Amino acid sequence: MDLVRCGEELKSWIVSALEREHHQKPTIVKIVPLHIALGHMSEILRLHLEWSNSTKNLPKTVIAKIPGSKKSEESLDHSCNSTKGIATLSTKSGEGEVIVKMMHKIEMETYALLKETKCDGLAVPYLYDSLPLSSPTPCLLMEDIHSSHMIDLIDGFNDEQLYQIVDQLVAFHIYCFTHENWKSCGFEDKVNSNYWTYVAMINDMGKQLMAEYPLLKNGLTLLLEKYTASGLWYIEHLQYYRKNDVIRTYVHGDLWAANILWRDGKLAAIVDWTLCHPGPLTEDLQRLLVTSCTVETRKRMTRPLLKYYFENVQRKMSEIRKEMPFSFKDLEDDYHRTLPYTCVQTLFAVGFWWHTPIVQKGKKIRSRSQNE
Repeated sequence: MDLVRCGEELKSWIVSALEREHHQKPTIVKIVPLHIALGHMSEILRLHLEWSNSTKNLPKTVIAKIPGSKKSEESLDHSCNSTKGIATLSTKSGEGEVIVKMMHKIEMETYALLKETKCDGLAVPYLYDSLPLSSPTPCLLMEDIHSSHMIDLIDGFNDEQLYQIVDQLVAFHIYCFTHENWKSCGFEDKVNSNYWTYVAMINDMGKQLMAEYPLLKNGLTLLLEKYTASGLWYIEHLQYYRKNDVIRTYVHGDLWAANILWRDGKLAAIVDWTLCHPGPLTEDLQRLLVTSCTVETRKRMTRPLLKYYFENVQRKMSEIRKEMPFSFKDLEDDYHRTLPYTCVQTLFAVGFWWHTPIVQKGKKIRSRSQNE
């Protein structure tokens, strides 16, 4: 599905959804694409509204997120247009489109469950309504997080911001420890053609990084030989955390600087819940520290953040008279078990964003961040 503008049918649905929510029919007066929102897997539109009764506390804008494969294909091709995996994902039988649709389904399910059963303390946009994959234009209609911004990936998060993010993980994990509705959601743990395309793409990205940065060769060779050699590493990861007898939570799956919004120094919202799945306690934290912090910050803050996370989960579980589901030793084991998986996922992140404005500024390569 290529990116689309907001057609009349979709606009009519948006107006109806907002009328159901607010018992008043709005008029859409302007539609603005949000290019700064980094919607590489979707088109993100801000819709400006007018209401006949302006005395109510009604939204002046809302966000429509429309999945589309065109921008993702452009990013992939631009990042690594010589690799077979990238070309295959972009062109073979519309598989890029299939993946984007799958991500839309996951995000739609996740926002719906968080709307149905509120997660206290978790900052997420309010979902007004959604259109499924069977619709001519699948869409998520959400609250607009006004006056918010993202932290620049190159600057990375500071200590205070990291603690705020861990507070969000604590709130979300408490929700998962006390609810069951998330356990059937997220990525399917099945092998299909899209899966093998993804695995081949990551292997190709690793080879390219070794060619460009010979210093990485020993580490990446060890990772590819010992962890990804069979090609089933991702499916095995998902299948392991589908088991009821393991310590697990629902994982955001793509928690990094671009998906965390800030306002007045406070965390305003976590967005883009497209890669969710049952997974380890430390997966989101590891991804955050690897992709969105300096090396110095990551090395210095990893253990303090793990201790802070554990102590706050322990305190909050005690407050609601629930048994603590894991020990600090369990958390440490979870962290070490998750490290190889995080390394491989970082290969994809690096390969995808390497030559984009996220790690470049104008024509000047932001070399410190790339080297880190």
